[in-house]
Amino acid sequence: MKKALILAMSFWMTAGCYTPLNNSGVATTKAWLDIPAKKTDFDGKQFDSCYQFRLRFVPADAEAALDLRETCIDACCWRSDKDEVTLDFNKNVERNLKYYGRADKYTPGKITLKVSHSNLLNTTAVKVSPRGAISRNGTVKLKKKTLEDPVRLAQIEKEARLLQVRRNAALTDERTVQAEAAAASSYNDPAALRRARQLVQRQEGIAIDRHFYNLNKTYNAKGYVFLLSERFYVAKPQENYIYRVTCYAHAQTGVNVHRLRSRTLSCGVWQADLSKEKVSPLDGTARQIRTLH
Repeated sequence: MKKALILAMSFWMTAGCYTPLNNSGVATTKAWLDIPAKKTDFDGKQFDSCYQFRLRFVPADAEAALDLRETCIDACCWRSDKDEVTLDFNKNVERNLKYYGRADKYTPGKITLKVSHSNLLNTTAVKVSPRGAISRNGTVKLKKKTLEDPVRLAQIEKEARLLQVRRNAALTDERTVQAEAAAASSYNDPAALRRARQLVQRQEGIAIDRHFYNLNKTYNAKGYVFLLSERFYVAKPQENYIYRVTCYAHAQTGVNVHRLRSRTLSCGVWQADLSKEKVSPLDGTARQIRTLH
């Protein structure tokens, strides 16, 4: 008994002097260590408890580096499942640096929390390593250094500019189509509509054939089936002698002939000027096809 008392006193001295009772009736050695629940045997002795760390991080963004459930901050963890938790703030540094070109590195990079319990004192203790990494009120104060990869940052900036150019082009296409639809006249002569379709077919037909030929090669290279059927040209008047001609085709694609899916593929939106016998591309697909001449 005397030996047990000496061990208990030793545990008490090394654990600290903080002994508030949690909701479960268990004392802790740290103000930021909470015991929401416990398990006891028939004699009322605790054999397991669910502990939770009430921590605050400085800088606050260091918290984003952690899985708050796995590290027992957003939820309690049973001591029988794990009695040691590592706060690893730098585990994703290399990945973030490679992907984003920038990453925050913290010091200390890792903090280990070892949880133990004394039934004799009805007290749960936590040992922090490195010592002093967590203040008495549960504040984890870290030093932060931002690492940068100039090559990756330049690549990201280039990709962002390219994306903006594409967005601007798409917006221009949309505005062009809307303006042309608003300006469409009632010049809806069937013969003129037919001439507009034929003009696009005559001037752009070879390039459109090459466009679908390239699509077929792309699908075949991936081992897919590409079956192209009839293509269609739909003409709508914009103003006298000028028509908007939409080209599309029906196709079937799939991993094999037994698993085909019907699709409608665009072959461009074109402007046909019957007075000048001239065809111009109106959208990105048409402009791309135009380069295949």
